Amino acid sequence: MFESPEGLELIRRTRANIAFVSAAGVCKKFGVTCVNQYEIETKLATIQSAYTKVLLADSTKFATIRPAYFADISDFDIIITDSGITPDWVEFVESKGITLHVV
Repeated sequence: MFESPEGLELIRRTRANIAFVSAAGVCKKFGVTCVNQYEIETKLATIQSAYTKVLLADSTKFATIRPAYFADISDFDIIITDSGITPDWVEFVESKGITLHVV
């Protein structure tokens, strides 16, 4: 993590083809969240500086809310998760036009 003003500026000046971003919670109503408030700015800068945004979240993170909101599900182009994802979440993700990879 680049958790300093200088680190954030480095991210903002860098353009990535693909950014992989993790989440501690993914909720249909409250979006994508993490545990710590200090992660928010770094994750936002990463999302804003990347062409393709990939959300990494294991199936236990879906329908979970953590304190620090940083993105909407629709901010991501791809979601990678495991085979424990429920059919209703598969349908929800696909209805948003997001590519889902179950590994």
